[in-house]
Amino acid sequence: MTVRMLEAARLNAFVAALLEAYRLIAPVRRDGELRFDRVAEPGEVVWGYRNTPRAPKVALFPQTERMMRFAQGRGRLNAVEDVPLDETPTVVLGMRPCDVQGVALFDRVFGQGELRDPYYCARRGNTLLVAMACDLPRPTCFCHAVGGGPYDARGADVWLRVVDGGYLVAVQSARGAALEAYMQDLPVADEAQLAAADAVERAARERLRAMVPVAGIEALLEGLFDSPLWAEIAEKCLACGTCTYQCPGCHCFNIEDRVLAGGGERVRAWDSCMYPGFTLHASGYNPRPDQAARWRQRTMHKFAYLPRNVGLYGCVGCGRCIQSCPVQLDIRQVLQRVQREAESGGHA
Repeated sequence: MTVRMLEAARLNAFVAALLEAYRLIAPVRRDGELRFDRVAEPGEVVWGYRNTPRAPKVALFPQTERMMRFAQGRGRLNAVEDVPLDETPTVVLGMRPCDVQGVALFDRVFGQGELRDPYYCARRGNTLLVAMACDLPRPTCFCHAVGGGPYDARGADVWLRVVDGGYLVAVQSARGAALEAYMQDLPVADEAQLAAADAVERAARERLRAMVPVAGIEALLEGLFDSPLWAEIAEKCLACGTCTYQCPGCHCFNIEDRVLAGGGERVRAWDSCMYPGFTLHASGYNPRPDQAARWRQRTMHKFAYLPRNVGLYGCVGCGRCIQSCPVQLDIRQVLQRVQREAESGGHA
């Protein structure tokens, strides 16, 4: 694997070259907010940043997407029109390791097995991930506790590491080889640059707070389904759903038909297990009637059901839910409480 030096002075030229061939999605500032969005010109890309408040999952799983249209006249359905799948060649630039692991989860949920999601698979099959190591983890980051890390390159097609004067860049996958042409004129990194990048990595790892790994927590959760801890955890939850919308791993959605002039459309939109209406049946029955049941589901789904079903946790340790929660519910404390509760036989 050849590691090259992408100097700061050449960043705009690198982005400009990508823009000629790809739809480029990267961290930009929109309306005062740092978020992943489509790039129109090289100067828009924000390079030195801490993780965005919103996860970049929107690049592959839009918050709202049209699935089909239908025309209606004189009370009859006249025609149904499928919406073309989005197969635009795309590069997501600057995605942090935690968010790349979120994509790995989506790949298993939407892209494997007999029932594959055609909308997700079309985008994913035409998207390259140029991931960036996380040199400044936030105090709320805990990727290391869920099997990741700020320099975890798994899943990246191209890998960027911070070094004084720019970034070290290397192709990580066969898919990423498609971008080698954009790096051929970059100088090969020397020993001093490689050592400097290693020093930045060590400093990044040292910034992470100590936390007991969650490995094996799925077995602990099995005996806590009826535990009173869920009611205690949910006491101050507002059911706002912010945690699920910001999360790189949450993928619940709703499908509805919307009536428009002369017809309508079928739309898929994000939903949240934190909402009272998420599991409300047409009969009026709700199998999760209170926030305690919903918090139990959120935790069980991420740390028990998904590991069992697809082999990955539904949490990547990005800490966004901690940052955004208006009542300061901290998922790390929930996990620690689960561990203590199980160790004490359900009497913590």
